Amino acid sequence: MRRALALILLLLLVSPLVSAGGVSYYPDKASFTRFIHSNATYRVVSGRDYWAKGWARYVDAKLGEVLEHGNGTLVLVGNVYENPEMKRLWNLTGLPQSASLSPMVIVLNGTVFITGSKDNIYLTHEAFSEIWNPPVVSLLVFSIFSFLLLLVFGLSLRRDRSYSARFFLLGLSLIFVWFTLSERPEVSGAFLGVFFKALSVAAGSTPSSPLGAIIGGVLSIVPPIDENLWLAHWLFLMVLTGLFFYVAPRRERELGFLAFGLVFSSPAFRSHVATVGTSLPGIVLMLLSIVIMTNASFLPGLRRTVEILLLSMVTLLASFFNPYILLFPLFFALTYPGRKLRNLSYLLLVWLGFWFVCRLYGFDWLSRWIHFSLHASFLKTLIEQALLGLIVIFYALLTGLRRIRWRGPTAFITLATLAFLAIAPFVGGFFPYALTLVSILAVRLVHSVIQT
Repeated sequence: MRRALALILLLLLVSPLVSAGGVSYYPDKASFTRFIHSNATYRVVSGRDYWAKGWARYVDAKLGEVLEHGNGTLVLVGNVYENPEMKRLWNLTGLPQSASLSPMVIVLNGTVFITGSKDNIYLTHEAFSEIWNPPVVSLLVFSIFSFLLLLVFGLSLRRDRSYSARFFLLGLSLIFVWFTLSERPEVSGAFLGVFFKALSVAAGSTPSSPLGAIIGGVLSIVPPIDENLWLAHWLFLMVLTGLFFYVAPRRERELGFLAFGLVFSSPAFRSHVATVGTSLPGIVLMLLSIVIMTNASFLPGLRRTVEILLLSMVTLLASFFNPYILLFPLFFALTYPGRKLRNLSYLLLVWLGFWFVCRLYGFDWLSRWIHFSLHASFLKTLIEQALLGLIVIFYALLTGLRRIRWRGPTAFITLATLAFLAIAPFVGGFFPYALTLVSILAVRLVHSVIQT
């Protein structure tokens, strides 16, 4: 009976909370909206744990876009068990202390509580994502990088004296139109967890994954706000557009526009890269690895050493986003025979580097990639959205199988495509990688058949 009464009392205490998605508001969401649109000053006080300090950096950066720092409103981040100041003022809320372990935004006179635990406080991101005010400095840096990318890719492709530079500008124009017409981007749930752990690393905690270490290092320098993630996302899309022209045959760079069109014509692919997450950087690094290995000369001397080191570094970095890219050195050795020292150096540098990273950070971060379950919808999605590329591949193999040179770039991309298509039905998030390889292979096979 006493337990029932205690449960009823707890329900009565928590009943004023207004829930919206994963975060709850007290007394209501309108109170928080009024706060961020007021002229109040604020001061953020975080808990003692690194996860609270990291999330406090995010809260401080977002509030700083619309409010001034000062001693007006006290913003407390964490929970009563690790934030002494929150524990001292918690009685003002009239809620039990255990409620501070739930993701909530509580607004009282002169005090705002951002509560939660290390497992859920990042869900309060929903409340702060409504603040959208890209800093002038961020927009300026984005404009400079965009111009540099346009200049580098445009001038480089112009050397071919073909239409590749014009097609690149056309592809970039399509990305720009998408940029101007797009709404505020969503941050995928999976990336939000990575972002939260990276903030903890930026606050001083020990990283548990290579991605956490890399992103945490960046966030310790760059303000950790959604707008910067969004602008970086569009820079990755611009780089992706340019790289498509370098995975095409050297003398027919303009064919890269066909691969670009085959990929971006897929609604599923666009949905993957429309949200801020880890898929897009992983695809960009995968393409960059292919670009280096298919365009480098690997001539003896210092240049070959630099090329092997660069290729190994990019492949290793790409494997942090998708560990199955570790297969690339093996495929490279099989399809680029004859230079055993080069192939062995590439293989050992990547695989030993990955082994060292796993020894450093453990293997827990690989769990989602080694959890196999059949995704029955993959085959249907692939046929529906990669049908044109698959037909082109089938046609090229049917009409010119004997004329295709099964050594070099085309052979490598064929092996990589077959391997990724075999893995994709059993590993989530693999579709954009497989589709990208299918599109590149279709273009290269058609070119091989026509040229021979």
